[in-house]
Amino acid sequence: MADNPQQDTADATIRQTVQHPESAPSWRRHLPEGRLLGIDVLRTIAILGMIWMHFGVTGWLTAGPPGHPPESISWLNRLLDVRSREIFFLLAGVTVALTTGGVRRHRGPVMARSALRVVVRALVLFLLALVLGELGAWDAQILHFYAVWLVLLLPFALLRARTLFVIAGVLAVAAPIFKLLQHNLRLFEPDLEQMTRMSEHGGFSLLAHPEDWLPTMQNVVFGAGSTSQDTIAVLPFLVLGLALGRLDLRSHLIRARMVVTGSATAVGTVLIGLLAMYPFGAAAAVTDAKPAEGVGAPWQELITMAWPGPARTLFSIVEFVLMMGLITALLGGLLIAMERTMCRRLLWPFAAFGSMALTWYFAHFQLLGSGLFSTAQGYPDNRTTAAFLVFLVLALALSVLWRRWGSRGPLEWLQHWIVTRVVPARKPLRQQGDREDITPSGQPPRTAGC
Repeated sequence: MADNPQQDTADATIRQTVQHPESAPSWRRHLPEGRLLGIDVLRTIAILGMIWMHFGVTGWLTAGPPGHPPESISWLNRLLDVRSREIFFLLAGVTVALTTGGVRRHRGPVMARSALRVVVRALVLFLLALVLGELGAWDAQILHFYAVWLVLLLPFALLRARTLFVIAGVLAVAAPIFKLLQHNLRLFEPDLEQMTRMSEHGGFSLLAHPEDWLPTMQNVVFGAGSTSQDTIAVLPFLVLGLALGRLDLRSHLIRARMVVTGSATAVGTVLIGLLAMYPFGAAAAVTDAKPAEGVGAPWQELITMAWPGPARTLFSIVEFVLMMGLITALLGGLLIAMERTMCRRLLWPFAAFGSMALTWYFAHFQLLGSGLFSTAQGYPDNRTTAAFLVFLVLALALSVLWRRWGSRGPLEWLQHWIVTRVVPARKPLRQQGDREDITPSGQPPRTAGC
């Protein structure tokens, strides 16, 4: 089955845009060559979900008491909380895959150069995490987690897509089982003194306290308390993202298969979860379990759905597999949608926002800490759904305006500048006299994850 001719035309148009920017529509003049806009739109969904949770909305039009949202907002929060982050986790794997060659994974010295770029990028993110820590957002942000994950994925980047899919499937079963055992056996739990010190040293002061490095790394790998973003819990999504990034994401056939396979996986998992929850009584077993001190989580959580089901996300195999299928289908669907000119125009503000995800992720913490959304004493204020929607509209508009001027957001530009200075691209090979190869070996065209 041949690829979609419309997509071939779209890719050709984008290449023409890069080579002749003056003849392109204004919304596409700064589009980097080869960028997969569907990934940017999906990244926007993830970032906006996390920003919504950080907003801590307490009312629709008027703010209520901090920490006491209306029941409808509380229901939405529980639905979006971990799931929006799981999209972000999966895209971290896609990023590493695209940086290391995509469907044609790099080898030898070229892979070494690409891996070094990933390491430098991770160091930049870690420094930005320390800056956020100095500004008071150490506990809420995940940039230092993200930095560790980028480096952790490098050995997996040597594997084929099929092998990665198998590993992701095994991890989707193993990770919830491990988290359930960790919870019940109280493994890797930091003591109160360690947790106090870690909260005090969130930022550059952490570098001056080497005794806190190991507890901090333990928190990143195994989590602390009820955290849902530790490495064990997100590893299935990271590896699945790496596997998806090893596919030919420009192929319409591959995109369609992602939609079909992901949707079938999600629907099948929901049916299995519902059967386990009600005819076989797993939901009642989880609901009846007493969360008293010293009482472990029942094993039935492994086969029970998370919210609106009763299971905790960390312990549910059903939830892991459901979200892995759903995100795969969503990514394939958005890549297909962005093949169409009308969809590209309508969704361009979201793609522009997603291409500046690091900038907006960093900026929203400063916005929430400002006088607009916090009192002089530092308590949340004006955290309403209306305020979030105003932020969303302004952020989308500013993203579009910025992308008319440049191809990267401010922090994305800084990160790219540092990476390319520390690990410069290989010099282009000259072919046929003075003509230079536009894409020298080891320097693939820029993609959405790079």
